[in-house]
Amino acid sequence: MAKKIKNTDNTDNANNTDNTDDSRMPFLEHFSELRKRIVHIFIIIIITTGFSWHLSYNAVNVIEMPLEKPTYITYFSGELKNIIKQKVPFIYYSFGLNKTPKKFTKHILHYSAPLEPFFMQVKVSIILGFMMALPFIFFEIWQFIKPGLLKKERMYLLPFLFFGTLSFISGMVFMIFYIWPAVINFSLSYQNANLSPLINLTHFVNFALRLSIIFGVIFELPIISTLLSIAGILKPDILIKNRKYALIGSLVIAAFHADIVTMFFIAIPLYSMYEISIAISTVVWKLKKIKQKSAKTE
Repeated sequence: MAKKIKNTDNTDNANNTDNTDDSRMPFLEHFSELRKRIVHIFIIIIITTGFSWHLSYNAVNVIEMPLEKPTYITYFSGELKNIIKQKVPFIYYSFGLNKTPKKFTKHILHYSAPLEPFFMQVKVSIILGFMMALPFIFFEIWQFIKPGLLKKERMYLLPFLFFGTLSFISGMVFMIFYIWPAVINFSLSYQNANLSPLINLTHFVNFALRLSIIFGVIFELPIISTLLSIAGILKPDILIKNRKYALIGSLVIAAFHADIVTMFFIAIPLYSMYEISIAISTVVWKLKKIKQKSAKTE
């Protein structure tokens, strides 16, 4: 009898072991798949970084453009002065807008450490490599999460991976070609006989890269709000109700970049994206209501 009980216990232990092994298998497979996707992403970034090494020269040249020649800001300010002169001459002469503008002076970047330009090129290459790899990275993420999604969820999410990549890159391009010249133009406007800029390469490029990434994230906001609205999580009423908090939040986020000019150039696009998110969310919910009404009619 005792042997019988012992055998039963052994059998139960064997069954428990089998059950434990079965429960661990899905997790191990899941972890193995995640590891495989991370390795793929790592390899892709290394390859794209290698391709972008020579492109990094052109990227730095684009960032340097506001230092080398007048930008659209110079043309825009000249046209604006002419309009003010014609429409409100009192303001034109009272604020000294009739003064001859300063002649543009070309500036060069300086470095103080022996390998500073090399390490800066490495950093720019990695950022460019990451941008080039974004479609592949999102594809790997998609391959990882696809098995756990329903058919309807796959249909919604796949386009957002594409538009999410496009929006991020668009935000970076917008910053480099429209915001960056304005920031540098304002910075150089302080130059006078007693104050001359000595611009460091690392500080200059780091500032440009940081702003580029910030604007890439800012341009993602409408995509995220669209996805949440389609999922029924976010309603336009909530966004409209919290407008004032969004404005304050935009100013607080922008304030982390100490100087008032950068704060101004970050806060306006950030809040503009919030307003665009409201418009998109409103359209999504209107389409949902129309679809529900047509479903009821049928």
